[in-house]
Amino acid sequence: MLTLKQPRVLTLLSLSLVFASPTVYADQWQFSVEPYLMATAIDGSSAIGTIEAPLEVEFDTILNNLDSAFMLHLEGYHQSNWGFIADWGYMDLSKSHNAPKLGVLSARVRQAVLELSVAYRFSSPSMGDWVNYVGIRRWDNTYEFDLDPNFMSQVSVVDRDEDWIDLIFGFHFNKQLSEHWQLTTAGDLGGFNLNAKLTGSFKLGAVYQINPHWDLGMSYKTTYVDYQTGQRGNKNFFSYDTFTHGPQISVSYQF
Repeated sequence: MLTLKQPRVLTLLSLSLVFASPTVYADQWQFSVEPYLMATAIDGSSAIGTIEAPLEVEFDTILNNLDSAFMLHLEGYHQSNWGFIADWGYMDLSKSHNAPKLGVLSARVRQAVLELSVAYRFSSPSMGDWVNYVGIRRWDNTYEFDLDPNFMSQVSVVDRDEDWIDLIFGFHFNKQLSEHWQLTTAGDLGGFNLNAKLTGSFKLGAVYQINPHWDLGMSYKTTYVDYQTGQRGNKNFFSYDTFTHGPQISVSYQF
């Protein structure tokens, strides 16, 4: 026989299970949010259509022409040691040059690199933390070069979007050196002619553990890509053979 109190008890029990379940589920995961800054430089060569040129862009050139940038690294691991890694770096550069005889030449370059991976973590008090992962690296490049002549309407010299996805295999290793300091290194290899001929990255640095939740990281990272599409000598040809590299500083929050 049901009483008035029994439905109330059942309702309260149901509500407690609904609100407790996400808490229990969250306790099974560890997350890391890491915004970072990188003093980026680019070395290599690039070609758009029939225009081929060496590509050497120093950090101060990028900084002086930077419109916006965003860099963020995320990691999450379940208590089963399976997890995910995500990294996104974006920069938007533009510059205008006034040539008295021609007009105004404007250039804009946007580059975004997104990495998404499935990871598995091994932990050992003597060896440290080792992570193996497999995922994708997506490149998204936009090039716009416009000429605004003195006595004519604006002409688009180059308007090109190039994006592709590469398969990558990588590792991430952390080793405790002292109470507060860690050695950190990471690297990956990919491409395999699926889109890019070859792509890869390597990072080496140190992490200072401020407290159980906050870390300060300092490292040097380089990323290489050798990609081309179309036929050389034709307007549909595009190639990008570069090293993107520089020192990196980050702040990480774990929860």
